[in-house]
Amino acid sequence: MKKFLILCFIVFMTVSQTFAAAYIKIDPQFLTAEQTSNFEKVNETLAIIFSRIKPYVRTDKYPKYYHDYTLIQDDGTQNNAYYYVKNYGAELVYNSDSNELKYVTFKRPELQKCRIIYDYPSGKLHAVQIFISDKESYVFSADGKYVDYAPYVKEVREKVKKAWKVPSRKHIDILAKDKKDLLVQMALTLNKDGSVKKCRILKSSKIKELDNNASEAIKAASPFKPFPNNFFNEELMIILNFNFSL
Repeated sequence: MKKFLILCFIVFMTVSQTFAAAYIKIDPQFLTAEQTSNFEKVNETLAIIFSRIKPYVRTDKYPKYYHDYTLIQDDGTQNNAYYYVKNYGAELVYNSDSNELKYVTFKRPELQKCRIIYDYPSGKLHAVQIFISDKESYVFSADGKYVDYAPYVKEVREKVKKAWKVPSRKHIDILAKDKKDLLVQMALTLNKDGSVKKCRILKSSKIKELDNNASEAIKAASPFKPFPNNFFNEELMIILNFNFSL
């Protein structure tokens, strides 16, 4: 009986510690006015999120593969390479190529637009992303550190632009046949070592030669530099626009 009581006490202590560790407080790295004119908005949201955040969530209740679920309308926080599905209080993010669940995310609707992102299937806190607009967002790692992707992304885009052999205006006009929208949008996914994992067309110009021309520019520019040490991603997707209308 004594051993049983001791066992119960140990179990109780373990459960109590688990509940006590359900939320943690993290001191984030705040942005400065030099980084963005919206630093006050970002920092206010950042402080609230990291003042009480879960380091882990359960993921076993979420479906691993995307089927014919109803997609969530984009509010400016979505990435074109993923499917976003509402599942009770969570938003599930599925890879649109493999249909596999990649992230389990949560929002704080009372705050500036944001996503709290957890890895699947580990359930470990992956990142917090705070949005100012669909073109301006800021990523913070699980320990609250600001992750600046802009310099690396800019370098990749410049390298592709330099390698891009644009057809002559006359040849483009012949191919277009008065067609005005000649934008090719590519989703380039890089591995951590800078090699190309995959590249696919998100928006076609409807002219095969121009679509192929955009793909060839990426091939000519690759491989790219390895990710900086502060990147916590194993892969990175970059959207590239090739506008043949200009």
